[in-house]
Amino acid sequence: MRFKLAMLGLALLAGCASMNEKRANGPAFSASTPKSVEQVSECVLFAWQNQSLAGAHYGAAIQPLAGGGRTVISAGEIEFADFNAAAGATKVSLYFQSGLMEWRKNRRIEAVKGCL
Repeated sequence: MRFKLAMLGLALLAGCASMNEKRANGPAFSASTPKSVEQVSECVLFAWQNQSLAGAHYGAAIQPLAGGGRTVISAGEIEFADFNAAAGATKVSLYFQSGLMEWRKNRRIEAVKGCL
């Protein structure tokens, strides 16, 4: 029984990649908008904070992105979005933890699209 629990724990940890590892694998969704980094990142922050997922609201925060820009990140780093200024526009890149249910990904993508 202990062996099974240990294997389950290892399997769960294997799905938890760092933010930089997720970035290296490429975004699950990307887009650009003529809005400023500040406008679109704050819109996504508020959209994620107000979004109900399976009847629950999950926290989200905004932080500066190394090299400029911003990142909106959900509690537990389940998903995060990077916002970078690029040639008069804002590039948006959205990343998800592996094994996340498609309905949750789709809801987060819808929220981002609503801010573009």
